[in-house]
Amino acid sequence: MNSHKIKALLAIIGINSLIFMPNASAQTDDFGLDFSLEAEKKICKGVDFSIEGNARTQDNTQQMERWGAGASLGVKLYNTKKFSVKATAKWEYMWIKNLAETAEKRNGYNHTNHFWRNRHRTSASLSAAYSPSKRWEISWKETFQYNHFCEASKTTEKWRLKDKNDINSLYLSDKELKTVKAKDRTVLRSKVTVQYDTKHCPIDPYVSGEYGCGLNYSANKWKFEAGADYKLNKKNKVSLFYRYLTENDDDEPNGHLVGIGYSIKL
Repeated sequence: MNSHKIKALLAIIGINSLIFMPNASAQTDDFGLDFSLEAEKKICKGVDFSIEGNARTQDNTQQMERWGAGASLGVKLYNTKKFSVKATAKWEYMWIKNLAETAEKRNGYNHTNHFWRNRHRTSASLSAAYSPSKRWEISWKETFQYNHFCEASKTTEKWRLKDKNDINSLYLSDKELKTVKAKDRTVLRSKVTVQYDTKHCPIDPYVSGEYGCGLNYSANKWKFEAGADYKLNKKNKVSLFYRYLTENDDDEPNGHLVGIGYSIKL
């Protein structure tokens, strides 16, 4: 018998008093790892083009959460030693894995298998950076983001007990294929970053905070991040960060993320 069947049966038989209690257990924070690669090419003065790839885990790093690829075009609108303004357009495509779920029922349970759902994202952002000194930089970024969640299919198995006191009476009563309809989401993101250029050291630490607000639906997203950029040389950089994410929708899992990225300027 599969492990998810045993767990569900134990829940049904051992804690029947909790089956009908709404919100009996709170959702716990997840932990994942994030890996990214980016290549940037200067097209002409003040204009750059970049491509990137991304992979992320979930379920305490036991399963993949996404694969992603994207490209962006950035234009410096204003640039001095202390102040700069940049506009960026970006497009990404992602393959997102939705984890399996088990829902307890009076005489059994429903098990929905994991499924993949594709998504593409288009962003337009305007950012400003101010350097009060040679070492410090404060930046503000406003991003309008359009997300399209593609249509997908998921399978739900309905397992039932003929005799609630007999585990061996469990049987598959029905198997249902459901279509998850496509949907569109627009979000406005505001991000503040403070970075320090360490003297005589290739490591530049930073902290940032970001708030996202749903425009065509109700959503509140917070991201808090601390990390550092390690400059290998003028064209190569490695970044390491820790991020805490919390939101009230199902766009991304809540919890902790540790990431490492590599970027190169061509």
